[in-house]
Amino acid sequence: MRDLPPLYILRHGETTWNREGRCQGHLDAPLTELGRTQAAQQGRIIADHILPRYPEISVWVSPLGRAKSTWAIAAEASGLASRAVRSEPRLAEVHMGDWQGRRRDDFLAEDPAARAHPNLFELSLNTPGGESYDALRSRLVECLHQVNQPTICVTHGITSLVLRGLILGLPREEMADLGHDQGIVYRLNEGAEHRLEASSQK
Repeated sequence: MRDLPPLYILRHGETTWNREGRCQGHLDAPLTELGRTQAAQQGRIIADHILPRYPEISVWVSPLGRAKSTWAIAAEASGLASRAVRSEPRLAEVHMGDWQGRRRDDFLAEDPAARAHPNLFELSLNTPGGESYDALRSRLVECLHQVNQPTICVTHGITSLVLRGLILGLPREEMADLGHDQGIVYRLNEGAEHRLEASSQK
């Protein structure tokens, strides 16, 4: 990727479907109490580590409900509740086709081809009727080409992995190992990634 300004990437907080092991994709489920706590932690990270450096930082948020809910809580905790936000469809989660809303354990039990995928990353990028890796990559490359200042991106698990992998110049097979934890912020700057945590998590 071209040289980019600093990017701060948040995954939404835990949802009820995360807890149940259901595929979400472009469908939505509400944040759990833990998910709301995680979003507030992200707000404290923004207040402590990001705003002192970049008080005018821009904010791009996936239009899916769980991302918007996460940002609303994080914005309140960071003092950014009045900050204008860009709703960015290209930050939405990968579309998971026929598996959206279904429990992974159920379709894994039914489908030997699904069980053949080596990890959740590849499983999510090979769903029947869903979005491919190439399609997800293409929309994220387009998105990154429009970033021209320090930016907070509120997104999703699989999308976060591909987005960060593109910034870091990683091949597809290495993106799955990046991790996509909730309640933290990933800082990407000058080709390196750093994990930012709230003080209560250290």
